[in-house]
Amino acid sequence: MRLHFLLPCLMLLACDPKADPNNPAANGQNAVSPNTPPANDRDRWQKPEVVIALMDNIQGIVVADLFADDGYFTFKFIEGGANVIAVVNEPEKAERLDAEKKKRGLTDDRLQIRLVPVGDPGLRTEEADMAFIAHRFVSIKDKRGFFKQMRNGMRWPRYLVMLEWQNRETAMGPPMSERMPSDRIMDMIGEISEYTDVGAHSDKIPDQVVFLINDYMDTGGEEGYIEVP
Repeated sequence: MRLHFLLPCLMLLACDPKADPNNPAANGQNAVSPNTPPANDRDRWQKPEVVIALMDNIQGIVVADLFADDGYFTFKFIEGGANVIAVVNEPEKAERLDAEKKKRGLTDDRLQIRLVPVGDPGLRTEEADMAFIAHRFVSIKDKRGFFKQMRNGMRWPRYLVMLEWQNRETAMGPPMSERMPSDRIMDMIGEISEYTDVGAHSDKIPDQVVFLINDYMDTGGEEGYIEVP
């Protein structure tokens, strides 16, 4: 597996297809800690425009928003031109997403809502071009099984974007017991999955790390490296 910390200019895909304000629970149901600012302030600290820029061009592709929760990123991705599969584990969250879908007049082509059991990524074979996980990797119990099913539901190069909190005390986010060093997360992805290219940015979003993961493609360019604490 190629473990490296990628510079922004390297994230070029070769394919055209292209929260709840609760402390993260052991079963992976809740993504954001009690220290999280009000939802109307989330754009400031979450910087969704930076996340989408790092995902490269999402126009017209299918993005699986795993652990979609309140749909914060789901609707950001739709506004960015993606078609989204929003996966949730709780009926009330699915109902809220469906209500917002109807309010926005979105068709099933733009947004599908999947209510699935905990531990199921909810994807059919090769139906997504990209997957997204926000602040959930640490709390996924069966990581190996989850990643295997998730990859089966993705088309090559199985591009995955993950957000996790930095492994240090921060003004918001979960306790240290629910964080993990970036290099350990990268090592674990290599251990539990067949992913061959794992990169990370720690300087793009305050207090968070963005992981950029795919099945390696040789673009013929030089690779860049940055330090991630």
